[in-house]
Amino acid sequence: MRTFLSTLLLIFISFSASAQLYKSHNWVEDQEFYELTAAEQEESSIAIMEKYLIQYYQPVLKKSFRLFETKHSIIRINTDKGIKNHNRVYIPMRNVKQVIDIKARVTQSNGEVNYLDKNNIKELENVKNAGGYKIFAIEGVTTNSQLEIIYTLENNTINLGSVVVQKDYPVKEAIVIIRKPRVLKYRVKGYNGFPSMQTEKVAGKKEALTATINNIDGMTDEKSASPTANRMKVSYQVAMGIPSDAVMWARLEANIKTNYIDIRPRRHHALINDYKTFVETKSKDNSAEIINNICEYITTTYNVVRTPSKELFQLKHIFAQKQATERGIIRLYTCLLNSESIDYEFVLTSDRFKHKFDATFFSQSNLQTPLLFFKDENKYVEPEDINARLNFPPTETIGNQGLFISANGRRFSRIETPNVEDNVIQRDYSISVDPENLVTMVNCNQINTGYRATSARGAYKYLKTKDINQFKSFTAANGIEDAEFLTFNVENERLSLAANNTPIRFDYSYEAESLIDEVNEDIMLNFGKVVGTQNELYQESERVNPIELNSLITYKYTFSIPIPEGYEAKGLDDIVIHKTVDIKNEIACQFISNYTISNNVITINAIESYDRLTMPLDYYDTYKDVVNAAYDFSKKSILFKKI
Repeated sequence: MRTFLSTLLLIFISFSASAQLYKSHNWVEDQEFYELTAAEQEESSIAIMEKYLIQYYQPVLKKSFRLFETKHSIIRINTDKGIKNHNRVYIPMRNVKQVIDIKARVTQSNGEVNYLDKNNIKELENVKNAGGYKIFAIEGVTTNSQLEIIYTLENNTINLGSVVVQKDYPVKEAIVIIRKPRVLKYRVKGYNGFPSMQTEKVAGKKEALTATINNIDGMTDEKSASPTANRMKVSYQVAMGIPSDAVMWARLEANIKTNYIDIRPRRHHALINDYKTFVETKSKDNSAEIINNICEYITTTYNVVRTPSKELFQLKHIFAQKQATERGIIRLYTCLLNSESIDYEFVLTSDRFKHKFDATFFSQSNLQTPLLFFKDENKYVEPEDINARLNFPPTETIGNQGLFISANGRRFSRIETPNVEDNVIQRDYSISVDPENLVTMVNCNQINTGYRATSARGAYKYLKTKDINQFKSFTAANGIEDAEFLTFNVENERLSLAANNTPIRFDYSYEAESLIDEVNEDIMLNFGKVVGTQNELYQESERVNPIELNSLITYKYTFSIPIPEGYEAKGLDDIVIHKTVDIKNEIACQFISNYTISNNVITINAIESYDRLTMPLDYYDTYKDVVNAAYDFSKKSILFKKI
């Protein structure tokens, strides 16, 4: 998702900076081929140096400032994985006014050097809605080679920024330099171990802020974690005057009110009349229904354009063209909400997997996700979602703080995490075995609530007219390739039912031969396979990140399995599993399964739940045991032995 602040009007006044550091920065012509220790050679790649030069520069006799960014990297490539990670270079072009220079070379251990052919530099437009990129590859990137890259960009002059110094690979030395005229003030804040920056006066009424960090471990991309948010980085503010955080938040509040909240519907008659015609026959008995009517009108009538457009920010053009920018679509919502006198708060927060919202330091990283909050319903609308309805907040925002702005003021508040009971998958199975034809019949009643209901509704809406078989397989028989569906019914599929967390229901039946293995005269029923493909956690290296989950969730499974006539069941004790993680005498997560036999019918009950959004690193091993217990359960079988 795009950073919301980057599309707002500038909150600070434009400013401007003095002698160009980047012009004096270059590589050494006869660069040494760095020696590595035995441990460093075990890494797929390792940065000898990563240097970041950020310079605010003021040309002579000019009032405005210019902003230059130089990046200089020297990286040793040790393995094929290292080659794959570094042989193609992407340089983001968002906010770039011009490219000053790009140069790169590869040095071999024998001294041979290959230089970048600048004719090979290509341009990609709007990659994954993140803006354009310069992309290039250079020849000679092999194992035991050394890659060096320097590029300088002139960026649009902004006064907020961040530098992430921790990479996926180790960095022996990282250097961050912010150079500016002394007339410009600054604030910096480091995260995740970034050290204090030192200030040094420089000739010409300039000063440089510098930090050098040695031996930064590579960040491991681990499951059930937020490695991007946990990377070492520094955020900075540079301006003619640095207001307090309270003043900066107040300016943002004023901007949001002016551009979004204070929209007067009576100025947009055509839009309001079109909306009223759309909802004329729809129920409007309460505010939740009205909010969902607005959502349905917008998501079915307008398209979101993922590229900047001043025109498609204006409501009259949005209405005429039936499309809007990401910012423009929010204005549609607030205009229609105002027309219906619905109270709401405009929320700005961050993706917690990328950055933890920090109310004590105003930065772009805080402002990645806009939401609309409705206090009376205690629910949210995500305006940029193509299936937006009144619902729980997006999973990437829960547990994070946010800035809540209304017509009456602003507040900081945590975005509540839905309870574990609100996000459930429950499946009641009846599984019968046909020993003669070696086929299994599976019947299931399934309900999804919470986030799992929302994702199922969205998938059903999309796939029911494109490939309903794909939806059936994914929902009911994931991992069972030979499943032949006999019935499949869906109830409560309407997107608006999320407002009250009404479960979506699935009733289905299918036959499958792959659930049975013949063992001489005996039969092995692979009953655990029907729950679908499960995650398995393994850790080849020491765990780095604490545990952070996508959401709280409960899975409930019940199996009713008649024992075929002429057979007896064996190996049932292996079904009994009891794995829990307790933190401060409360269950943090669990997997528990057991069985009973009555009237020749085996009944198996299993519950898997994750009751805490985050857990300290110390609990990883026991958390892993719970996850792997669920995986093991999906492999469980019952042996029906011929009597």
